[in-house]
Amino acid sequence: MDLNELKNSDFFKGLSEEDIATLLFSSPGALRKYNEGDYVARQGEVCDKIAIMTKGAVYSVMINNYGKELIMANIESPNLLGYTYIFASINKFNVNVIAKSPCEMVFIEKERLLALMHERPVFMQSFMRGMADRSLMVFGRLFELNLHSLKQRLLKYFESNSDIPNQTELAKRFGVTRPSLSRALAELKRDGLIKK
Repeated sequence: MDLNELKNSDFFKGLSEEDIATLLFSSPGALRKYNEGDYVARQGEVCDKIAIMTKGAVYSVMINNYGKELIMANIESPNLLGYTYIFASINKFNVNVIAKSPCEMVFIEKERLLALMHERPVFMQSFMRGMADRSLMVFGRLFELNLHSLKQRLLKYFESNSDIPNQTELAKRFGVTRPSLSRALAELKRDGLIKK
């Protein structure tokens, strides 16, 4: 676990390595390991602690009653999970969080998190800034999903991502069926906007 990497992440800016070590190791047995494909959190579960992901990557996905999936975010370490739910009046996950690769996480109880915020106001500021930045990301995602056509969203995605997943993953990313995605890709190719 690289404490220096954590120290430079959005949520821990301003804390010393000693402060971070105290936070990480204050709860015995709080370290958990996950294999690729393991659920870290399930939609509808109560969130009473945050997870500090020190290794690996996860993705969050919403699934409706009909089994339609929408990938909301891909998250790499070092990062926090559960921070948007822990202080909510209805503190339940509205997504499934699934390991994309082997992960290590340290879980911190809400009371310990609040104590650290009182002890280290700079941590509270970093935490709040991190929450606000993530909220802006979610609003951007909602704007993208609701106000752009599928073809516009695909073009924007291709412009900013060199690593293109397979069609099934891409369909989940955009919350559409594979046939809809295939039609949009065929139209983009026909119009000369993409090559593949």
